[in-house]
Amino acid sequence: MLEVLGRSGVGRSARWTASSFKALTPNIILAGDPVHTNPNGYDLVLADRGDVHSLHALGAPDNGDILVPHDLYPPLSQMRGGRTDFGSIEGTGTTLVRGEPSAIAEQVKSTNSEIIALGNAFEYRRDARHFAAAMVALRGSAGYRRLIYTPGIMEISNLALLAYMGVDLVDTSLLRYRASRMEVSMAEGTISARDVKWVGATTTEEAYAVSLQNAAKELQLVRHMIGHERLRELVEMRIHASPWLVSALRIYDEGHYDFQEKYFPVIGPRFYCNAKQSLTRPDILRYRKRIMDRYVRPADKKVLLLIPCSAKKPYFSSKSHQAFKRVLTSVSNFDVIHEVIITSPLGAVPRELELYYPAAQYDIPVTGHWDREEVAMVQEMVKRIVSFGYDHIICHLGDESEFVLPVLDEYVDTTKTASCTSKDSLDNLYAVLQKYCAEYPRVPRGLDRASSMRSSAIFQFGEAGATLTEGCEVSGSYPYSRFMMGRTQMGMLTPDRGMISLTIDGAERIATSGKFLVHMKDFEMTGNLFAVGVESADPDIRIGDEAIVMRKGKVEAVGVATMNGEEMADSAKGEAVRIRHKRKSS
Repeated sequence: MLEVLGRSGVGRSARWTASSFKALTPNIILAGDPVHTNPNGYDLVLADRGDVHSLHALGAPDNGDILVPHDLYPPLSQMRGGRTDFGSIEGTGTTLVRGEPSAIAEQVKSTNSEIIALGNAFEYRRDARHFAAAMVALRGSAGYRRLIYTPGIMEISNLALLAYMGVDLVDTSLLRYRASRMEVSMAEGTISARDVKWVGATTTEEAYAVSLQNAAKELQLVRHMIGHERLRELVEMRIHASPWLVSALRIYDEGHYDFQEKYFPVIGPRFYCNAKQSLTRPDILRYRKRIMDRYVRPADKKVLLLIPCSAKKPYFSSKSHQAFKRVLTSVSNFDVIHEVIITSPLGAVPRELELYYPAAQYDIPVTGHWDREEVAMVQEMVKRIVSFGYDHIICHLGDESEFVLPVLDEYVDTTKTASCTSKDSLDNLYAVLQKYCAEYPRVPRGLDRASSMRSSAIFQFGEAGATLTEGCEVSGSYPYSRFMMGRTQMGMLTPDRGMISLTIDGAERIATSGKFLVHMKDFEMTGNLFAVGVESADPDIRIGDEAIVMRKGKVEAVGVATMNGEEMADSAKGEAVRIRHKRKSS
């Protein structure tokens, strides 16, 4: 039985129970080692017993069922291709698979074993492209309940990446091999203990002991980052230890976005985009794709205003954006102005989406330099925004206008100095806005808020968002906005969550689209909905999405998804939906 405790992308931490034995994952198997004991805090899954590595029932080390036999831990010479007759090991609870990714997937589907071990994992160290494909095949076919074990491949520098790709179990065999050559493994790579005295190892056993301690620390850090939903940041730090790691992550991002994206929540904590690889984070890339595929501009917006981002998030709380707001609100009929923030790695953030993840959570180093990939990404996003059709375009970007202006046909640049917040620039911005806004009849305040809410709803819910907001009025002051149908509240936008939270009435409207539905079994739900009570779920649901719980074809409750739709349907343990509103019993 597997109970997931934390998630960070495909990576996860979990409690695995087999008989009366309990272990945490991700975890490290201590390879056959009669000398060393587990370091303090090193929560190892498997205990060594002679020539057999066996998982025993807790408290009964001599009588517990052997789940992982020695065949699953072949020496490195076998991993190089000397043996090919690995297969399902009857009665052990483990299946060893090997071969090309397509063959791996078929082998996994033919077994119900709790542990799936990749027998030729060591061979994939030479081929990052096939390794990434193998990880996708393994996790995609193994589902959410089973553990993935990659023997013979773990180095401390790649532990974070392996966990990020969905590996639950690794072992210390490669650390032992390095130590036999007087090499100590570290998070930054491998170092020679012969040449560097401060390592503190004069024998191979001492080198191995130091490597074990380093592995223990890295394992705890990986678990910590998973618990805080920030494993991706650790991976982006660690991959620079070798070209293979950089290649593996790049290929994993560029070639397997669809697989990764479903594991990434639509809400999350603050995070740093400090590496070039941050541009292809699945949650960052999903935001840009939704702008390209889902976003529609508010109907009453006629004047496009491009402005720079700010260090403080959300943008409206920063000093620079407050200065922009003072200028805008002093302009007559300012509701025809559509503010769009230009930034990396998101590209373009319309003002009405600034609360949505990850626009309110990312942080980047500000250097004033934009590399070629960033420039191309921003230009693509600006082209998309401009394609909605505006009567006037105002560029108030200062130095950043250099690479934006080439994709604009007609525009006015209002930045007279390098600073967008200088008095000259702001005065010029006011004059241009006042001139353009005077061309249009005044937009009623309520209409402007309703059209902005509709845009937000479509971004969040897709086409169902238009149905949700149809005929509604918006009340409350931004960023606390409620949309109402008469006296009935349908939903509310708040800055703490940054998304529209539905009421039962709002859920009824979304339910007509057939999206975001979780069908529960027929029982009386008294609290949150757990996976064991889920009959089926929309596979497009992501963690953090609004989830509409259906019972016997009717809306029973609405809340926030704490698993994605696939995991809800595949899991037998854990919270699936955190309920906000439940229909009152009639």
